[in-house]
Amino acid sequence: MLLNRMSLVVTVYVPSGIVMAADSRMSVLRTEDHEDGEQKTRVQQQLVLSDNAYKVAELRTVGVGVSMYDAGMINGQPADSQIHRFEEEAVTPEDGVISVGDKILDYFQANFPNVGVGFHVAGYRTEGRSSIPYVFVGHTVREPKMRRVNCGEGDQVQYGITRAGDTLIVNRLIEKQHLPLFAAMPLQDAVDYAVHLIRTTIDTMRFEPRFPSVGGPIDVLVVTPQGMRWVQRKELRGEA
Repeated sequence: MLLNRMSLVVTVYVPSGIVMAADSRMSVLRTEDHEDGEQKTRVQQQLVLSDNAYKVAELRTVGVGVSMYDAGMINGQPADSQIHRFEEEAVTPEDGVISVGDKILDYFQANFPNVGVGFHVAGYRTEGRSSIPYVFVGHTVREPKMRRVNCGEGDQVQYGITRAGDTLIVNRLIEKQHLPLFAAMPLQDAVDYAVHLIRTTIDTMRFEPRFPSVGGPIDVLVVTPQGMRWVQRKELRGEA
């Protein structure tokens, strides 16, 4: 039996925009049961399935970014392909970041009830004459209702960071007493910070005596009121 896992996603939200970053490693936990007479043993082995998984997707029709973690494969297919199918089947031009957040959990819970997959959903909504950022997190199993993470008392926008997946090393790097000043952070610094957290996780796992669940290229999508753009994204290529 194969249980697939995705690894690390980081979303940083600052006044100039929202940065969504993720690694590209897809790993699986293979479980095999062996019988030797009346004795039964279970053997588990962690394997790297690919370093080319896409965990950040752009929903161009509505200007919303989506990051995925936990399930690397859904129904035998890469998770990002199911995100594109969700956009085709469930998203309309009238949708926005709030309705996409609600729809994405409903869609995956209804179509893949036995799959645990988490999401970061980010985008902007026009309220009056202002573009208001929204960042939601949710998980089909552990947090089956979308929760907005960039809103404080009185619906005041807060700036900061959210992360999910294998966050053990990231949590070591982030201390509440020494958090960056996100409200004063330029967008380029937010990009560099998100990449730093994932790159440091990858580099640290190289030296730790455990399975390196985070790896591969780092994809970075930036969402602003003016639209979305890839800061870095692995491209398809042919053999030389």
